[in-house]
Amino acid sequence: MASEMDTVVNSSETNAYLIYIPVGVFLIVCPFLVATRFWSRVKQGGRVGPDDYIILVSLMCSLASSAIMLASCHYGYGKHIVTLTGYERAEALKLFWACQITYKACINLTKISILLLYLRIFAAIRWFRWICIFMAIATAIYCVASIVATIVQCTPIAYAWDKTIQNGQVNVNNLQFWYANAGFSIATDVIILLLPMPLVYTLQIPRIQKVALAFVFMLGVFVVITSCLRVTSIDMQAKTTDKTYDIVSTMWTIIEMNVAIVCACLPQIRPLIVKLFPKLMSGSFSPRDRPSGKTPYDSAFSRGIRHSQANYVDNDWEHGDCKDGFNMTNIRKGDAGSEEYILHEDKSLQIQKTVGYSIEFSKDSPSKYSGQEDA
Repeated sequence: MASEMDTVVNSSETNAYLIYIPVGVFLIVCPFLVATRFWSRVKQGGRVGPDDYIILVSLMCSLASSAIMLASCHYGYGKHIVTLTGYERAEALKLFWACQITYKACINLTKISILLLYLRIFAAIRWFRWICIFMAIATAIYCVASIVATIVQCTPIAYAWDKTIQNGQVNVNNLQFWYANAGFSIATDVIILLLPMPLVYTLQIPRIQKVALAFVFMLGVFVVITSCLRVTSIDMQAKTTDKTYDIVSTMWTIIEMNVAIVCACLPQIRPLIVKLFPKLMSGSFSPRDRPSGKTPYDSAFSRGIRHSQANYVDNDWEHGDCKDGFNMTNIRKGDAGSEEYILHEDKSLQIQKTVGYSIEFSKDSPSKYSGQEDA
């Protein structure tokens, strides 16, 4: 096979552009978005949380992956393997092996960051909180396990990139391992994508805002798409004899982990999005939605509450301690019928508390008042 390839390949032919283009794009986009995320958090007076720090670590892993693959291309990654010297071949494949480690760390840390963001937004919903905690722990365990499996896939370790080592042994079937990793990645992406949708569906806010908020959470669909596209190229890269030239799967690996970071950061940069699309993010209300003395959020909120003849609803506003920027969601419904809503209007996260009162009248006794409050 090698001699056959020698007669047809061009030593100057290269696919390295499949690495250079996505690396060049995301070296600009991802650091900008992560920096904007932190700026947005501080600008709104909120505190930087664990989800922010973890996405920062994920960015470091992405940058490391980019640097590693650029170095690998320097040694000939992207060229036909028969045109490389033994040293170049070993160095290029060793760097590719190292990139698999940083990729797995990056993609799983990004998932954990998104789950921690969910916990920050919807912390008061018990079932949602426990699902997020379970998913975050499972993702962290899988991240460690997959990295360990990558490191020890061969004995000795160097046999993973240098098959000339005597008595080397393959411990992990790369094709099966890569498919398993892709399957776990796509499954967790879909779960994370759909997890907040039931909560968004039940929001008592105008339809345009509900659609905008659902779109923000649905940005992860792009990660699912890139993951699926990567799966289509796994078989070729695992089975090819020209491992430094058939690198489409590596290209999709770079795109996938960086698109994940982009999707994780976009919901956090609401101030910038508001400036670009003010009508979409602030909602549109007709004059009848703006009764005297009430804000648009009051009107939207009250439309979702059912009134009975004996009930009076009083809307009371309180500022929450955390300021997360873009959230508008129903956080909890208490036994007494009171509800809390997280609403963001301009610069701070607010909690709207609805308190229900009932008044009973009797001919023979003074009126009785009872109030119930779900704080």
